[in-house]
Amino acid sequence: MSRRSRGAYGEGFVERAVEAVDRGEAALDGDADVPAVAAALSETLFGDVLGYDADAYEVDERVVRFRGDDGAVVVTFAAAGRGETDVGAAVVAAFEAAADAPYVQYVVAGGVDRLLVFERLGAEAAAEAAEAEDVRSVAGVDATLHTEIPMAEVIAAGREGPLSQTLRPGQQIAVAKLTALRAVDLSAADRYETFDTPERRTVADDDGLETLVGTLRDCVTDLLTPAVADTQERLAEEISGFDDRAEELRDEVAAARRGDGDETDTGPARRRLLAHERVHVDARTLRAAYGTWVRGAGRTGFTPSENRRAFARVVAFQLVEEVLVVRALSGADLLDETLTGDAVERFESAAEQLGVDRDAGDLLTLARERVTAVYDRRAPDLAEWALDDEGVAEALSRTVWYLDHFSFDADPERAAAAYDRLLAVVDPPGLDVAGASDADGSDDDPLPTALLDSAGYTADADIDAADADLLDPAVGDGRYLLAATDRLRERLADADPSERLRAVHERLTGASPDPLACRVTETRLLLRLLGDYRDARWEDGDYTLASLPVYCTDPLVRSHDPEPLARDDYGFVVGAPPTTLRRDVAEGPLSESYADYETAHYTYDTSALYVERASEWLAENGTLALRVAGRFRDTRFGTRLRERLPQWYRLEELREVDGVAAGGTPVLLVARRFRKNESLVDPGEYDPPTYGFAYAERLDAESVRRSSTRLTPDHWDWDADGDDADFAF
Repeated sequence: MSRRSRGAYGEGFVERAVEAVDRGEAALDGDADVPAVAAALSETLFGDVLGYDADAYEVDERVVRFRGDDGAVVVTFAAAGRGETDVGAAVVAAFEAAADAPYVQYVVAGGVDRLLVFERLGAEAAAEAAEAEDVRSVAGVDATLHTEIPMAEVIAAGREGPLSQTLRPGQQIAVAKLTALRAVDLSAADRYETFDTPERRTVADDDGLETLVGTLRDCVTDLLTPAVADTQERLAEEISGFDDRAEELRDEVAAARRGDGDETDTGPARRRLLAHERVHVDARTLRAAYGTWVRGAGRTGFTPSENRRAFARVVAFQLVEEVLVVRALSGADLLDETLTGDAVERFESAAEQLGVDRDAGDLLTLARERVTAVYDRRAPDLAEWALDDEGVAEALSRTVWYLDHFSFDADPERAAAAYDRLLAVVDPPGLDVAGASDADGSDDDPLPTALLDSAGYTADADIDAADADLLDPAVGDGRYLLAATDRLRERLADADPSERLRAVHERLTGASPDPLACRVTETRLLLRLLGDYRDARWEDGDYTLASLPVYCTDPLVRSHDPEPLARDDYGFVVGAPPTTLRRDVAEGPLSESYADYETAHYTYDTSALYVERASEWLAENGTLALRVAGRFRDTRFGTRLRERLPQWYRLEELREVDGVAAGGTPVLLVARRFRKNESLVDPGEYDPPTYGFAYAERLDAESVRRSSTRLTPDHWDWDADGDDADFAF
């Protein structure tokens, strides 16, 4: 080519590729036709950068066929004219050319403005992905999009400065993926390698799923937790020095402001402070994430060393969870498969050629951006601070490589089962995950089913009623919200998938101050809904899943309520709120907020406060079904709850359940809200209605009928004489 490009480029692959297209455009006349574009890019991009000799390809008008060492055509390229952003005709021409060449691996269409690269699928992979919207089938050729490059934007960035600074990470990796088309890398021998190679184990069978779970567990415990703990320790040491220097710099800014009124010295002082904060941004982010978790998870009763060790495991778990979710989204055809070992190698190689540092942490950041396009996570990020550490990035890279041994193209619900099993074997700190489902989808905790049955939230109930919305104000590991989701979806089994997803978003709400609990619940919901989401996208390619209704907030602090927690018309409030004792509640704003509750009496536990707050959330005749600490029935701290509960609720069922809550036996409390618009009266002046309710000593025990006359401010004594016989079953 006689004309030079108009940008300043380096020797890295991405820079050489962009420079080649720029040079090809510079050689074209303003009215250059399609064959001219095809010839120009064949020489500059495919010849000079991808390594195809002049005798390895032939130009036929807009179509170019590139041959490998054995003479077989391995790439077809159809050019689009200069200034054409619609490359549809070129795509069709490139696919048609590939139809006559059985060993073609990549189909390319476009030109100096936009370039599309498709990877051809083998027969087995094409059959499995036949209905996926991202598979292009033309002239009998099935292919999936390998990369899409906005060439005009990329070239413009190259003319502004070094590509390492002007290109976004996504644009860099889009160009870097052209390395797959290099002549030395393509051969007819591996033409029909498909996604499910013999080395990959599918999660469709239980053995494969259990192997995956064991692999992920080892990645959490043996790879990522030690790496996270090391960088956490280093940054913690950095924080102490950071605070001292930051205080000095703030004093300098204040001193400059107190000068003679001239702001000249203030600017440099502020810049020094900002520069100091930027250098230590990871340490500051760690402190914020750690504080959020400790406060939200109620870890004030643990020692700092115990909390630091536990937090390292929490962060390691989140990183593995993110990798698993991205791969599950890819397996459900909602995302391109980019978070793989091969992608990490290409990303690092492209970055090295550009003279910048990029690793698996950066690739995960890029994957997060792509996930946002299909699902915007609401739960807080606890791991961002760790991604810049080389040790964490290396452990993450190995984790990604281990996942390359597994295929996620099975039923999306298998990914949900894998995540549930991972929860059970990793047991993240602060979460009770005894209810995580097994590989066959069974659940070893009977309480969610019993609780929803007792509340009347069943698949055949009138969940379309205005007062049928459900709130779980303490999601934990999400088991109650998941059980409600399953019933809601069963009720809407014949509806469109988008309608089922809309119902979950609008009819259900979850909350917790624990960011890990919110994250786990949100992930379990997302994976459980993948099948519906995939089907909805097939029906409408523009459909996007709204953020799932799980809110990271303390539901007992009224001033912090998001809109769904400020409602007073829920039909159901269910779940298992924490039974934290008063002595373990952190002193300060939190304990002051809790003290405003009537039931915050003596040595209360927080489950009593949830019973009181639920009286505000529920509509008249709405149903409460909570697992709470049962000691309120006969202790001094329970006096206020015993006084008020008969005025807030009509008790329907009280069952003792397995476990320990606030030092005693927990109970399942089922009641209906009534007298919502009536003022409370002095307990001595209140004349409660007489009715019967069910009582049982175990969840699975036969219940007996008790009289509401026993529900006095005094101890609830079941053995004393009463009128129970009047309410026999």
